[in-house]
Amino acid sequence: MKYKPLSLITTALLFLCTLTGYTQNFWENLNTPPGIGILSLAVDLNDNIYIGAGGVYRSTNEGINWELLGLENKTIYSVTTNELGYIYAGTNMGISNYSIYRSIDNGQSWEGIYGGFANVICIKSFPGGLMFAQSGTGSYINVIRSIDYGNTWEEVIIFPSNTESPYDIAIQNQDTIYIGTTNWIGGGGVYRSVDGGDTWEHIGLTDCYVSSLALNSSGDLFAGTRGDYNLYSGGVFMLPHDQTEWINVNSEELVTSMVINSKDEIYIGCSDLDEYTGGVRRSGDNGQTWENISSGMGNQDIENLVIGPGGHLYAGAYNSSTPLFKSIRSTEIPILDGSITYANTNATPLSNIHVKLMQNDSIIRDTITDATGYFYFTDINNGIYTINITPAKPWGGVTAGDVLLYRKHIANISNLNGIYLASGDVNGSGDLTAVDVLLIKKRIAHLIDTFPTGDWFFNNQPVTVNGRVTYNFKGICYGDANGSYVPPVK
Repeated sequence: MKYKPLSLITTALLFLCTLTGYTQNFWENLNTPPGIGILSLAVDLNDNIYIGAGGVYRSTNEGINWELLGLENKTIYSVTTNELGYIYAGTNMGISNYSIYRSIDNGQSWEGIYGGFANVICIKSFPGGLMFAQSGTGSYINVIRSIDYGNTWEEVIIFPSNTESPYDIAIQNQDTIYIGTTNWIGGGGVYRSVDGGDTWEHIGLTDCYVSSLALNSSGDLFAGTRGDYNLYSGGVFMLPHDQTEWINVNSEELVTSMVINSKDEIYIGCSDLDEYTGGVRRSGDNGQTWENISSGMGNQDIENLVIGPGGHLYAGAYNSSTPLFKSIRSTEIPILDGSITYANTNATPLSNIHVKLMQNDSIIRDTITDATGYFYFTDINNGIYTINITPAKPWGGVTAGDVLLYRKHIANISNLNGIYLASGDVNGSGDLTAVDVLLIKKRIAHLIDTFPTGDWFFNNQPVTVNGRVTYNFKGICYGDANGSYVPPVK
């Protein structure tokens, strides 16, 4: 009797099911200076990491070593860099007359460049010298602007309630700028300027505690909120480009921080306050669905989330013994990864398997699966690929019980499906017939030592790569109808 290939619908469903989730930890923990908590976090164009705490610290080797750059007598509420390599720090005013400092010599020295009000908790820079910063505390809160890399500043908006505090600023271009404000006693929301910051209008989310703003490539604005004046009703809101109505796309989290990468994937850092769960969530469909990607991080209260030039995410956790994390892989470049397991009850990982990524009969990349059966290809182009497998494990697990299952299928007594049915076609004819059963019986009896098809069958299909794709599939020994074999580790 012939076994039929999976229908296109079934194949598509199975394929989609395998392309979800991450098979390994998403995050790795990076070392931080002893006893230093993270108040602010930045990554420059060279992937150097900056931490703002009691002073500004920098690591040029992914947290292995840290250097104190200065301002150790200041509380660094915000830190950022620009395309010229300048470093900016927003601070408490303290005993000096400045609350914004700048270094133009790679952190060797610092100069005070703004002496307004204390507690500058947000600084944003745009190429060409345009900058905005939150300034003030208590009864006087404003936003200031510079058009010359911070040499001079001017006040562009004063908040009328005197209790609204800007928590994030998003610069879309030289003309369009957004401010997200917080106010636990009512008011607040999002403000927009379309003339470079000269004039502003309130555009919604009144009474929301807006903690973060981000824009995608279409100009849709996303606002992360960590509650409102009624206490703890947070989430993510989207204002589509050229629209006036906000859409709630996530009401399950208290959102502290947010970034969007070049593929328009949204990443949000979350608070673990009360019944809420911390960590990081990801959406690849403009907020319609969300995935928890906190594996390797745990339930951390993530206060800072930034994306580096190579597409890696960096997360800073509040009040944690392990406060700094980096995504193990880039979120930007095309990646194909997955796990290969045996088709038995325990899904035994198939380690030490040679995996070749093929395109037009050419080997594009090749690798060996690790102890968990995991493979990983990066720095590849988007396109359609096939995967060729060369197992380094012995054939086994085939007994008279398997022969009986194949014979029952042929006689229509009981049916085999999928990979278990395909495992019986040992002569590669596309049919499971008495000829295959005879060959299996001969091999059990050691009259032959191989099959025309070889020893192993894998149920992988061609894969379309468009960004990040995770593809899991299975292998089985030919003749193992019941999937009873447990292959050796090596």
